Amino acid sequence: MKNFSLILNVVLLLLVGYLYYIQFSSSKISSVANAQHCKDSSTHHGNKVAYIDLDSLQSSYEYYKILKTDFEKKQAASNNEVADLQRHYQARAMMLQQKGATMNQQEQEAAMKEINQMQQGLQAKKQDLDNALYNSNSKMKEDILTRIQNFLKVYNNDGRYDYVFSYEPGFMFYKDSALNITSDVINGLNDLYAKNKK
Repeated sequence: MKNFSLILNVVLLLLVGYLYYIQFSSSKISSVANAQHCKDSSTHHGNKVAYIDLDSLQSSYEYYKILKTDFEKKQAASNNEVADLQRHYQARAMMLQQKGATMNQQEQEAAMKEINQMQQGLQAKKQDLDNALYNSNSKMKEDILTRIQNFLKVYNNDGRYDYVFSYEPGFMFYKDSALNITSDVINGLNDLYAKNKK
């Protein structure tokens, strides 16, 4: 999920940059535009922002915990399969090397060919398993992100927030806990998950 967090944080950084640009480019607005801005501000009181703590979400969102457990099982099975293949390859290679002194040239060439083929097969299998895990992880992140976005559309249907950012420790220097909507999001997502399970 670190990639998921990284993607959300990149989006956050871009949005913060955009807000920074809006804030500091406003000094260049003409007096006519300032008058219009004052008129608009009577109906819209600046950008309303909230954030979700990703660590808390990941540790408390039931659906995510199930997906994470399933992914970890797939990862363990993949690692075990690769380890079994490596053990088989090493045992066969060692056996052929021990027989090497008693083999004629044709047998040695056949043994080297077999070792090379086994090594290539092992590398190809490991690559296939890694790709499958990557695709599974990507789908999981996309699924979670879509669920969060869909929930936030409903949660914010009254327009109380202009932006909802993700928070991850070490990324922001300051955050106002009054803007934290993590518990609302976790409760809402868990309620939706419980309803959909029935």
